[in-house]
Amino acid sequence: MRRADLDALLPAVFQDAVADGSPLDAVLETAARLPEPDEALLASMDRLFDPRRTNDDMVAFLAAWVDLDRFLIRRSSDNTGGELLSGSGPLRELCAAAAELSRNRGTRQGLIRFLEVATGQKGFRIEENRDPDGNEKPFHLVVTAPREAEPHAELIHAVVAYEKPAYVTYDPSELRFERGA
Repeated sequence: MRRADLDALLPAVFQDAVADGSPLDAVLETAARLPEPDEALLASMDRLFDPRRTNDDMVAFLAAWVDLDRFLIRRSSDNTGGELLSGSGPLRELCAAAAELSRNRGTRQGLIRFLEVATGQKGFRIEENRDPDGNEKPFHLVVTAPREAEPHAELIHAVVAYEKPAYVTYDPSELRFERGA
């Protein structure tokens, strides 16, 4: 709040008593500066909630808001934690694309887009109602990923498990990696 605005809020008797260097002047000067940190925060609020511009700790918080926190920490059978996504890169992009991903959830295009954003790789293919050998297998998915996405196999399995329709089966051992998929 500007000092002049603060002075204008005072009753007339106090306004007349404000003189440079007086105790009242010092109190008003301090009162005018107190809200500066809050005003600065409010002025940059859009930066705080933009997943591409905020700090890493806030990205994890935003991920929870858009139901992506399930991809942050994975617990293995030996109870050790392994991080699937961190505050940088893919998680930021997933948060930014959350509305689009939610609109397309349960569709082949939505699952492919989710995998592309999560891994940063393009070229995923999903075959429906077939097993890896091409035989008919109703309500089953086979995912083919680009070779460059191989380091993200765990993340791919987690994304498919959470984002596929509930009635569809998926076997992680059938995930294929191809060059130029």
